[in-house]
Parts: sequence; structure tokens; C-alpha cells
Amino acid sequence: MLNFRWLNFTDLSVPELYAILALRSDVFVVEQSCVYLDPDGKDSYAIHLLGEEAGELVAYLRLFPPTDIENYLVFGRVVTSRAARTKGYGKKMMQELLVYCNKYYPGVEIKCSAQFYLKKFYESFGFQALGEVYDEDGIPHISMRKAW
Repeated sequence: MLNFRWLNFTDLSVPELYAILALRSDVFVVEQSCVYLDPDGKDSYAIHLLGEEAGELVAYLRLFPPTDIENYLVFGRVVTSRAARTKGYGKKMMQELLVYCNKYYPGVEIKCSAQFYLKKFYESFGFQALGEVYDEDGIPHISMRKAW
């Protein structure tokens, strides 16, 4: 069974942070062959959604709250482990994200930079594409937003 927890950066334990970085690196750097430095200095500003099954991190995303400059939410680093795919965890994670955003940031627009092949997936949650497809680390992406 998948269990979700929302944690601020300062509330993450060292093993939790290690598991997050390992999962993100396994999928984004190794599996998708994107050579980049995943620890980008932004994690400390994010709220982290950990999806765990039997005590193991199998799904994850990070969410950035609105700021004085950007009056919208931004989420990213959406990932599920290879072993957890086909279980519907991506859908469950998005449902959890929307419930959280609606509870703590009602009416605030949500944005993301989505891998283009997931465009229809995000549209199924009410997101709309913005602009044209662009390249990010060799993978086609598109900006998306959800207004309530």
C-alpha cells in the first residue's frame, strides 16, 4: 500500500534525503541519460512529497510554494521507481498533490515543466499546455498550468 508524507527540507532525515537523491538520480540521470547535477540547491525551498511502500521510497515530487515574485505553485522532479511503475502511483501522487495544494493554497495556480510524452496525463488533471515544446536536457518538455 502506498503511503504519502509531506515534509519540509529541514524535516527530512539523512536516510530520507539519501533515498530521494538516489531515486531521482536512478531515473533522471541513469535511466533517462541526463547528465546533470540533480542537487540543484533548490530542495531546501521545497516541500517534499514522499510516496512509500513497505518502508521504501517509490514515488516522489517536490513543490515550491508561491513567493513575493512568483504568485503560483511549481512542482517538479516527479518520479516513480522502476519497480513501482504500472501500479498507478503517478496518478495517486498527482491526486495527493492537488488535494494538498487546494487545502493549503486554495485557488493558487499550479505550474510545471512536463516531459512532453506526459502531456495528456497532466491534462487529465486539468492542466493546460503553455507555449511550444522545448528541449530540456535532451528531452522534449512543455510548460503546463492549472488554474482552479
